[in-house]
Amino acid sequence: MMSRIATWCTLTMLCIAPAFAADVPAVVGWSQRVELGPLVSGVVAEVHVHAGESVSKGDPLVSLDQRGFTTQVSRRTAEHRHAKATLDEAQREDERAAELYDRTVLSDYERNQATIALEAARASAERARAALVDARLDLERSVVRAPFDGVVLAVNAVPGQSVVSELQSQPLVTVADDRRLQARAQIDAVQASTLKPGMQLQATLRGQPVQARVAYVGFEPVADSPQGPRYQLVAEVAGDDAPSLRVGETLTLHLE
Repeated sequence: MMSRIATWCTLTMLCIAPAFAADVPAVVGWSQRVELGPLVSGVVAEVHVHAGESVSKGDPLVSLDQRGFTTQVSRRTAEHRHAKATLDEAQREDERAAELYDRTVLSDYERNQATIALEAARASAERARAALVDARLDLERSVVRAPFDGVVLAVNAVPGQSVVSELQSQPLVTVADDRRLQARAQIDAVQASTLKPGMQLQATLRGQPVQARVAYVGFEPVADSPQGPRYQLVAEVAGDDAPSLRVGETLTLHLE
């Protein structure tokens, strides 16, 4: 009798205890990692950050010497102002020419010349406006800023360093998103069919529970095994939930 009771209790505990169909190892990596550099050439004037520092989106990381860029903006602004004044005068001349032409005071040739002068002034004003926009963009691009909240992984810039970015941006700072990390694993077709983006997953890191969420389940095999094709599983882990999580570590995902 006692043996049957013990067996019943054991079976009951197995039924109500959580059980995982598979424990899958997953390697932790960055969700976003970018190497940043200016899109313009110049000389590094100031490095605002150092490796290991946390940054927010829009924070300046590296600034080039601003003097040449601000001078160019001033020059293009003056040229644009002059082009606009010339255009205004050309429009007034065209209006006067139209009035005189209607009164048959001007010839067809003189009327056409006024129209041509107006179109030339419009083209000059548009070129000046475009040049001013380019100059302002170059000034803006002379400061490398953080594209998202994250942590600085590496800094490869020092004040006085020349940066040549005519053909390709020169990487000066590496930034990664440490708020959300990704754990990548390989699973079989049956496991892949049961997982959907957004599903919550239980995970274990160094013996401690960690919350994870399915970010992506692959549709094409990434590897073959004797048991069949393997598909990529990407799980997202919030940095706040696992502040000690490091890239390259392996955590265990518990798949039901």
